[in-house]
Amino acid sequence: MALALSWREVIRPVRLDAHAGSSMASRGVLSMVGLAAQGVLRLVSPLLVGRFGGPSLLGVVQTAIAVATFLCLVWPTTTGSAASKFLARARGAGRHDESLSVAAHLRRRTTQATLVLGLAAVPIWVVGLKGDLVGGLCVAALVVGYGGYNFARGLQFGIGQVGRATVWDVVIMVAGLVTLLLSLLAGVRGPMLVLPMAAAYLVYTLAGWPWSHGERPSAPLRRELDGFVALGVAGTTASAGFLQLSMVVAKLVGSPEQAGQYAAALTLATPASLLAGSLSLVLFPTMAEAWGRGDVEAFRWQTDRATRLLVVVMVAVFGSLALCSRLIVAVLWGGRYAEAGRLLPVLLFAVLPTTLAMASVNSLSTRSQRGMAATSVASMSGLAVGAAAWALFATRWGETGVAVGYLAGTLVISGLPIGLVWRRDGHHWGALLGRLALGVLLAVALIAGRDALDLGPWLDLLWATVFVLAWLAFVHRDAKVVLRLLSPLLGRGRPGARPAA
Repeated sequence: MALALSWREVIRPVRLDAHAGSSMASRGVLSMVGLAAQGVLRLVSPLLVGRFGGPSLLGVVQTAIAVATFLCLVWPTTTGSAASKFLARARGAGRHDESLSVAAHLRRRTTQATLVLGLAAVPIWVVGLKGDLVGGLCVAALVVGYGGYNFARGLQFGIGQVGRATVWDVVIMVAGLVTLLLSLLAGVRGPMLVLPMAAAYLVYTLAGWPWSHGERPSAPLRRELDGFVALGVAGTTASAGFLQLSMVVAKLVGSPEQAGQYAAALTLATPASLLAGSLSLVLFPTMAEAWGRGDVEAFRWQTDRATRLLVVVMVAVFGSLALCSRLIVAVLWGGRYAEAGRLLPVLLFAVLPTTLAMASVNSLSTRSQRGMAATSVASMSGLAVGAAAWALFATRWGETGVAVGYLAGTLVISGLPIGLVWRRDGHHWGALLGRLALGVLLAVALIAGRDALDLGPWLDLLWATVFVLAWLAFVHRDAKVVLRLLSPLLGRGRPGARPAA
């Protein structure tokens, strides 16, 4: 795989009629590189803040990021998903004029929503979270930058320009981290530390913005676009927004020190889902193209392959990370964050279900608006369950209660889409999900045994190795299927033999 891009192609305005320039498998690898760059930015940024300023400063900065991220979910983030889907669909059907009109419409909606939400960030920070005006303006800047980033990135994936998007992901990762480090060394503290990230996202937005003109979409297409985004907002606000709300709740129910401990654990729990996020960014337009071509069988098999891949890989990844939680926290955060080591396994097992449901959610979202509505209902139901758990446990157990409530909600958010797709498409997932449940129970039992024996954190690697070897032996048939299917996972060819149950 070669990334054949000149600097002129990277710097010049994005072209909606440009050829994809790489295979679907290559785009999958490039997507992982881009998401890895963003993962580094989101992981290293709080590490720098936490190391320089301690848990209290980390709690303030991560709460500011959580508020901005949540506000972006209220519209701009989903316009990126809409661009990814509808531009890919138009490209698959060879309708360039439709691509221009879709991009113009979503560009206008993104601009409108981002400005309104940026303004709303100020009173939320000042009144709701008892912050100052400067902090509110910093959060507003992050809303504008991150909202534009999500739209620009989804647009580039929709037109197949994954290589270009990846280059800019790496550029802003380096720029954001260097600027943050210089700010910390200069003595900057408080919410102003989100400005380096805001500036980096704004640079990406300008680089990936669709400047070309397009006609206004037809009324039916306009309704479809706005309906997709509206349903997506309801779903993502209640699912991805649930994660950000947990950070805000941790800040509200605990001290700044406790919020910093929760932020440290949450920071380490989320990057492990990068593989699933990468798969989603590539799989979503691929499924949209297959659906646009009327290739229902390929569409169905992409869901099955991706789900099997996620179960085999992600249980190994999340289980081993949970078993190494004390060691990871000690190495990355230091002795001031011991409480984060206890919270991390709970949050890892809370993020795992949302990772495993990625293919099912994409399957429902791609097929129809009714599928989007189903995922939104699942997300809102999970949010309701999580909020109820917070009401029961958060004030009593502090940040541990927040983590438990988040876990309860994600089980609902992820379980309903998997169940719907399983039943609708007739997938043979019974044995697979049974092995999944036993694998999670094995990891929990090993964590309990480790804690009961009170062994040092440096032995966590041994526990994790035992778990991974046992898990791979347990799912060896599924692992062989995954290895056989991994190469054509994102291809357009005919599906092969049905995987083993």
